[in-house]
Amino acid sequence: MKYHRPPAMTPPPNRPAVACVPSPPRSAGTALDSAVGRAQRLRLATSDKHKKDWGQYFTPPEIASFMASLPSLRPSGRVRILDPGAGTGALGLALAARLLERRAITQVELYCVESEPKALLELESSLADAEATFGRRFRATALALDFLELATPRLGAPTIPPVDLAISNPPYFKLSPKDDRGGDAPNIYARFMEVTAKLLRDQGQLCFVVPRSYASGPYFRRFRRRFHHTMQIEHVHVFESRSAAFKTDSVLQENIVVLYTKQPPDSAGTVTISVSDGTADLAQRQAFECKRHELVSDDEHGVVSLPTAPARFELMKRIHALPHTLESLGLQISTGPVVAFRASDHLVDAGCEEPSAPLLWLQHVRRGQVTWPLAERFRKPEHIRSTAGPKLLIPAANYVLLRRFSAKEEPRRLTAAPLLADDFAGAQIGVENHLNYIHRPGAGLSVDEARGLSALLNSQILDDFFRVSSGNTQVSATEIRMLPLPSR
Repeated sequence: MKYHRPPAMTPPPNRPAVACVPSPPRSAGTALDSAVGRAQRLRLATSDKHKKDWGQYFTPPEIASFMASLPSLRPSGRVRILDPGAGTGALGLALAARLLERRAITQVELYCVESEPKALLELESSLADAEATFGRRFRATALALDFLELATPRLGAPTIPPVDLAISNPPYFKLSPKDDRGGDAPNIYARFMEVTAKLLRDQGQLCFVVPRSYASGPYFRRFRRRFHHTMQIEHVHVFESRSAAFKTDSVLQENIVVLYTKQPPDSAGTVTISVSDGTADLAQRQAFECKRHELVSDDEHGVVSLPTAPARFELMKRIHALPHTLESLGLQISTGPVVAFRASDHLVDAGCEEPSAPLLWLQHVRRGQVTWPLAERFRKPEHIRSTAGPKLLIPAANYVLLRRFSAKEEPRRLTAAPLLADDFAGAQIGVENHLNYIHRPGAGLSVDEARGLSALLNSQILDDFFRVSSGNTQVSATEIRMLPLPSR
């Protein structure tokens, strides 16, 4: 379950750790059913706003069981498990139940961290049920605190000894740069991954269900480089549907399950990739293996590529073998300089008597074609005053326009079109901020280059490759700069 105090809220007062007293064992299903049932009741009783504020989204039991099956660590004797942001405890209990099936394990200690008050009460009850279910081989501790406080323990504050295994569905919301709990992580789930890794013993394993967004893009670049310096990726499960994995909470997000081992990465090793649409076909998931160095780039970006089939893996290798990038072809990509709300005084309609230039928005760009104006179908200003100056206007020349955003369920990520100087009569053009444009400084693109590069970016091959290397609906200029390209 995902539960955590949002940055703007006052934390609940710390409550003492709860160590549950062992009782005679019953069936393992009783403990898990109890935690899942408590989560379901809590979900129904919680407003959507509260869920969003706390990043409180519930792990379906099918995903919990699947995640509990992934760790490859084979410990013996006493095993410590950590479930940060535990909610009602279903993930930690699912993993504990798996471990207790092994005779070589004499004791399982489960540490659950939770700060949301209602979830904490349910968690304590779930752990009490688990003690009664699992018997003397199982002990559980609930810690009532903000998990990120464990990144820098304070004198007298609760601590957790090094753990063997960690399992979590961490909260998901953006962290303010002013929030000193977050370091430079742009989202709280990445910070949960980082703090959890610190609490693992060497060779310990971390299994999280998280958004795919951390795997690529400039925002998580520094996090990836730090995290992959000490954590080795072992398994990735990709949910291809954005809506099927967490459909009970209507979450529209591209999610993955990741398994990492705390050790310096071995680039010669392999990573298992498994794929399902959502939870309904999880038992029929397809799986294959790839070399680790072919999935995790060793450059400054540290991108984790995620092909969802062997054919896409082969496509990825073919595209990576292309010899050029925009830079080596002498091209550059820039983001449209017109930010509408900042430039509102310069935006005008067609009837304006002052000299003006065409203003191109994302909606003007379709595959291979720029359509301007859109007339009655479009309610935004389609002109910009010629007096706006060089900070907002670009010279009329040959360009390739590329949409920066696609709809979450849109079948294509890359949508490009050639913009030719002859398409417009004026000497200047305005390009809105939701568009990128590719250009050659000084000389400009030839007509053939503009049309050819646009066709290449619109091809199914490059669109498939982009989906493998990026889980974002935003097409950033950084990612296009990294895109391998053929010769002119």
